[in-house]
Amino acid sequence: MKYFPVVAILFSITACMPGSNLIDERPSLLNALNNQPNGYNGMIKETGEKFAINSTKANANKLCRVVTIEKSGRFIVESFCKAKGGIWR
Repeated sequence: MKYFPVVAILFSITACMPGSNLIDERPSLLNALNNQPNGYNGMIKETGEKFAINSTKANANKLCRVVTIEKSGRFIVESFCKAKGGIWR
């Protein structure tokens, strides 16, 4: 029991670290990133938000795509990247 405070503090620090929540929870968007060309317009089924795939950059190791998402009358630009054979982050 004497180690409980230390473990609790370490858990809290780990949970708040950047990168601890890297997997996106919008599979319909991720599917479009995998399968649709630049200029594609769609809707994220999980949230009802509209999105557009703006551009793609790639090299031998990494693929990145820039997406505009319409949220509550605002436009948010997000970048998604993945390593070859990896997942979108």
